[in-house]
Amino acid sequence: MSSPATSKDEMRRRAEIREKNAELRRIDAARAMEAQRSAQIAEQAKTARLRALRLAKQAEEAEEKAAAAAQKTPRKKKAAAKV
Repeated sequence: MSSPATSKDEMRRRAEIREKNAELRRIDAARAMEAQRSAQIAEQAKTARLRALRLAKQAEEAEEKAAAAAQKTPRKKKAAAKV
């Protein structure tokens, strides 16, 4: 049979192991959250870059369309000569 001192030592040892494991889980969770946040920031930056490219392309296309429309001059119809 184990002595009371041994069981107290064993309980203390187990408690320390549980505390150490809990601390490791907290550290791991913090790392995972940081990795997730980094990925989110990268995705937001990529989305912003792609949006800017899309808007620039749309603006360029609109300018080209306006320039093409400005170059086209409507043809005037000749008045039919009445005799």
